[in-house]
Amino acid sequence: MLLNSVKIDKISKSKLYARFGVKEYWLVDPEEKEITLLVLRKRGYRIFGIFEKETSFESPLLKGLTVSLKDVFA
Repeated sequence: MLLNSVKIDKISKSKLYARFGVKEYWLVDPEEKEITLLVLRKRGYRIFGIFEKETSFESPLLKGLTVSLKDVFA
């Protein structure tokens, strides 16, 4: 991701999302084939997990939704 894009996604957008109660969001880095999953807590977003390459994860918000990075970055 471009540096400015990362700053916007991690700082500006996270404040906006928190204000509107977005409980979970993902930062997707197609170059590194990585997804950072953030969840909203009382004091802002916390990293739930950083998932790389061919791993998979289950969304803490959307129970039963399992995401395979192999499929995402195919």
